[in-house]
Amino acid sequence: MSESVCPLTLPGIGDIVVFIGLIGLMLMEYGLCRPENANHLLLKNWLQFSIGIVAWWVLGYGFAFGNVADSEFIGNRNFGGEKWLTERSENHGACASFFALCGFFVLFVINGGISEKAKYHVYVVLAFWIMLFVWPVIVAWSWGGGWLAIELKKDLIDVGGAINIHMFAGAIGLMGAIFSGKRRGRWRPSKAAKFQIQMYPIYIIGAVLLILGLFGLNFSIGQSRADQMGMSAANSWICAGATSIVALKLLTLFSKDLHTHTIAIYQGFIAGMVVISSSAYNTTPWQAGIVGIMTGVIFAFTYKFVLYLQIDDPMSVTATFLVPGLVGGILPGFITDEDGCFWQGISGHTLSTQVIGVIVVLGWALVWAVILFTVLTVVGGMRLRDHIQKYGLAKTHIMQSGFVYVKDEVITKGEEVEDIS
Repeated sequence: MSESVCPLTLPGIGDIVVFIGLIGLMLMEYGLCRPENANHLLLKNWLQFSIGIVAWWVLGYGFAFGNVADSEFIGNRNFGGEKWLTERSENHGACASFFALCGFFVLFVINGGISEKAKYHVYVVLAFWIMLFVWPVIVAWSWGGGWLAIELKKDLIDVGGAINIHMFAGAIGLMGAIFSGKRRGRWRPSKAAKFQIQMYPIYIIGAVLLILGLFGLNFSIGQSRADQMGMSAANSWICAGATSIVALKLLTLFSKDLHTHTIAIYQGFIAGMVVISSSAYNTTPWQAGIVGIMTGVIFAFTYKFVLYLQIDDPMSVTATFLVPGLVGGILPGFITDEDGCFWQGISGHTLSTQVIGVIVVLGWALVWAVILFTVLTVVGGMRLRDHIQKYGLAKTHIMQSGFVYVKDEVITKGEEVEDIS
């Protein structure tokens, strides 16, 4: 008998809602991209889905949930669909499906950090390796019943994925943004409009769908009672709304253009849902509101700080996912009604568990991000060539001979183009 401890609480419904969130991430990226690159990026996302689901089926799910308790590090069974059908009581199919979608959520957030900058093979390698090993390992440590779940004095609280999904994805996305460098002309004032939202209706529809996906994700893991799900829903809206308002007021002190307004309202709202994701089920509405106000300040500061450092983070994954996920991962140690330091957790065991979990998962994400992006840079190059960035993916074609065809001209590999960066 399998010892799977899959924490899924809404089979089927959770899948649908999280899948809607994936569509939202795709459309947000599409709306942010320049038109000459947008269609190719949509194609890339579904290729990642196809590659990733195979990797998850063959090995990833077994590593994440295949009797992890034996080693407390990684699973050792249920590979390639083994016993998925015969062990019906373990509901392997539903668990594999839902957490595969969570893994693709991670991938699509990472894409936001390298959008319009990375070569085709980068997306392929990320989809394969993250879904095969990198993400399943941290799932095994916590949700799968590994050492983060059983060796510490308190269980790690990550019911909404603040640590394992949002912070993890945001950390790799930030490293991807750094390794892939800046897009041509990104910091040139005369080119600023090219790097703002390009298709507002598509971006906004994507943001709303992503918010719906986060809403479902916030009560699909580890919450078995209707009252927990209800509090999670209410507190998610309260925190997100407060974050959006504060982010809007702060960011528009510096820039009053439509792009800044839109980012503050929608991605500020998303950041609020991320930060409260693992605490919403078991805290009070007024605390959720206060956390939302604090998160609005954090989001605005992080967003401006990344711009100040001139890190080209196309979808602002650092401000939207990484930092809110990090804060949200620690937050249950303070404000959960049963174990938080502000309530019953005088010993601080829950807080220490959350801090350890955040440090471990963040460290794992950063180490693998450096390894993967360094290898990709050395082996085949990670960043799109200037020729392609200049004309856009829709107007270029890489020929087998190594030349780049652009409109009616052929450019050799060594030929220089005007540097407008």
